[in-house]
Amino acid sequence: MPYAVTLPEFTGPLDLLLRLIERAELDITTIALASVADQYLAHVRTLEEVEPRELAEFVSMAARLILIKSRALLPRSPTTPAEAGDEDAGQLVAQLELYRRFKQAAEVLRRWQDQGRSTFVRLAPPPLLPAPAPISYRITDLLHALERRRQLQLPLAQPEPIVLAPRLTVAEVAERIRARLERTAWFDFTDLLSNDPTTEEVIVSFWAMLELLKRRAIVVEQTMLFGPILIGRGTAPIVTEPADEDEL
Repeated sequence: MPYAVTLPEFTGPLDLLLRLIERAELDITTIALASVADQYLAHVRTLEEVEPRELAEFVSMAARLILIKSRALLPRSPTTPAEAGDEDAGQLVAQLELYRRFKQAAEVLRRWQDQGRSTFVRLAPPPLLPAPAPISYRITDLLHALERRRQLQLPLAQPEPIVLAPRLTVAEVAERIRARLERTAWFDFTDLLSNDPTTEEVIVSFWAMLELLKRRAIVVEQTMLFGPILIGRGTAPIVTEPADEDEL
């Protein structure tokens, strides 16, 4: 809802008041600018959130109106040309006209947005780009370029052999289990692993333990969930000969 002022000489929106002053249909000397300012301040106090841009526009316009009215009411100096007040009034009219044009443009853009006209056709023709220069080469030029390219080729580096780390086997873990059970009746599963075991080492060691458990070569105990896994001697011997490595 647009802001409106109520004065003895005028009652209505502030935009209409400015338009009447612009057209010289309302004498600025008959308007109480203090009353306009008081009403606007009372209006601002009722707002939950003040728009700084609108407040700045009102302050700028009110300052210009006060200047014009003060020059119209105060006596002019004999040395002051009479056109000074007219020039200020002309600047004010020009600002009001510019404000009116921008407000009309904003209304048109808002109406287009409500109609879904959010895209606009390009009216200006595309820029004319200079045509690329024709490329012409002789067969001899291409042959010379290929020759230079062949001479710049670097010799291929000698292939480097890829050395893979030794893989841990189930038979090797079974041998570790057999050697430990010869020294002690029970030991922890983590004793089979290194200080910083890899995923492969943990999987192979666990696989070997399950394989020996299936053959009853060892017994396994775990007294609590996620607790330590203890390995002990079973009833069958642990065979780790190379011939049996594939079976393990």
